[in-house]
Amino acid sequence: MARRLSFGFVFILAAAFVVAACGRQVTPNPAGLGPGGAPPGYVAIHYDVESPFNFSNYQYMIVFNTTGSGVTPSTDTAQTNWAGYSFALIALGTGGASYAEAGEYIPSQNPHAPPGFLKLGTTPNQLSYNPNSNGQGTEFSMIAQKSIIRGYASPSPSASPSNVWTFNAFVSEPSQGQWYFADSMGAGGPIDPQYVSPRLCMTEPFDNTYYASDLHVSDPTAEIVSVELSNNPVRPTACP
Repeated sequence: MARRLSFGFVFILAAAFVVAACGRQVTPNPAGLGPGGAPPGYVAIHYDVESPFNFSNYQYMIVFNTTGSGVTPSTDTAQTNWAGYSFALIALGTGGASYAEAGEYIPSQNPHAPPGFLKLGTTPNQLSYNPNSNGQGTEFSMIAQKSIIRGYASPSPSASPSNVWTFNAFVSEPSQGQWYFADSMGAGGPIDPQYVSPRLCMTEPFDNTYYASDLHVSDPTAEIVSVELSNNPVRPTACP
């Protein structure tokens, strides 16, 4: 039985040749675009799992800490009081159909209570989603305009986002308004040990693939394999 803990885009159409690399299809970046095919001012995400997505039972998300605190969002929410939860990009749906949404975590006045989640209204030019970017049903991609990740609510966890972010990826099971972790990037999957995120300098271009630790969860449709994050800043500058 899987261990669980409670956890409560501009899509660019361009002609390109698909080549095989490391057992996965890779599409070369269209001309004029940056890392991962992201236009200037955007971040691109490619999210891979072991077996084709099961949107009937799971939601697949990337959570960013944009405060500059350096804390990695974790599954130990009761111990960390949801530290590091600023924004999320989520792929969800029913059956074979899926869609993407962006949201902001709003801290509760009670630090031990789960934060609220505010869905951010986005246009297709701000957030695009390809539910099957490798043609095998095991990878989705998103391209998100970073300006949507700036904080709409008050108090906002990141009204003026830091230039240095951290992240974690999760698979979760929603149940009657509650959330349950099924997997994360960490070696413990839904439990300890937790993942420690690299520092993501969002003013520098990068295209990096991060692999989940080698823990096999009971359901391969909920098993994260890797997350590729690609950043294309409008005016590249070095982080301090």
